[in-house]
Amino acid sequence: MDSLIVAKKEFKVLFRKKWLVIPLFLFPIIMIVFFGYGMGGTVKNSPILIVNDDTGRASSSLIQEIGSYTPKYDGNPMFSVTYTKDMSQSEAESKINDGLYKGVLLIPHNYSDSIAKNESTSLTLLTDSSDTTTSQTISNFIRQLLSKTGSVILNIPNIYGNLEYLDFLTPGVIALTVFMGSVATTGSAIAGEKEDGTLIRMLMTPISKRSVILGKTIYQLILQLARAVVLILAAFLLVGFHMNGSWLLISLVLVIFTLGGVGMGIVMSSRVEDMESFFQLNMLITMPSMFVTGVFFPLSSVPDWMRYIAYCLPLTYAIDAMRTIMIKGQGLHAVSNDLIILTLFAIVTFTLGVHLFRREA
Repeated sequence: MDSLIVAKKEFKVLFRKKWLVIPLFLFPIIMIVFFGYGMGGTVKNSPILIVNDDTGRASSSLIQEIGSYTPKYDGNPMFSVTYTKDMSQSEAESKINDGLYKGVLLIPHNYSDSIAKNESTSLTLLTDSSDTTTSQTISNFIRQLLSKTGSVILNIPNIYGNLEYLDFLTPGVIALTVFMGSVATTGSAIAGEKEDGTLIRMLMTPISKRSVILGKTIYQLILQLARAVVLILAAFLLVGFHMNGSWLLISLVLVIFTLGGVGMGIVMSSRVEDMESFFQLNMLITMPSMFVTGVFFPLSSVPDWMRYIAYCLPLTYAIDAMRTIMIKGQGLHAVSNDLIILTLFAIVTFTLGVHLFRREA
């Protein structure tokens, strides 16, 4: 009977923690769904542009074959093909840099004449190799089509250098590490200090609430930037990661993103009373982000409903900015939209976090 009374008491304590009960049961379900869909699937509706400078029959036949052969996955085409003409290779590369297309196939003006004369000819395929999964899928698709014609050579320039999956993965892992680290360490520190009474004792000293928040923010900025540098150097020295962009611009993205993560950690910790509740809430919010925001696989490989969720999460834009800078070597103009969204995220969460911290403390 005594044991039953103790057990009953534990259940009462559990169900009083509203921020613990829901994540405790909901988190495993979310992980199964997001892990199952986020780590699987294939490329869908990936945009491909065909630049046809040839007016002959062979090029028209090739274009028709590409359009009719486009494989489908779950009823959706893997590629979305559009056509144009009179576009140089440098212009096509700019389209890929801007993220408008994942692949561009250039058909030269003498393609049909060469095929008619049974002469060797070449096509140029440009791919967004910063997205290694989609790039490889497009390359294999075009190679398979051209395998029937032995006289056609397919040139695939590496516009970003010789990239591997690691180059795609590293920026996403860095952004994920900064996000989870800034949210978890800030929130757990405040929740732990609330639980053991350290926060109250600290605020009884001449230190102001503003100083407490500023001190924790400075700590997080230094810590997360240091972690990012260590990760980049480790990837470069140990496995040959290619860093093509500006370190200064990477630092700007990480500083803004860290501020947002700190604010989010403060907001979450203000809604709980102990460490256990915070960790459950933190897992519910941050852990599924690694499977839905394109850390391990491109967003084109996940279901549409999951992609819509990804567009609502700041981690998606941090990953996009990191890959655009680190892999493509693009400048501020290429990541301006991502920076605007991350700045809004930082302003909203940090302002709300400061407000809630002052009110609760």
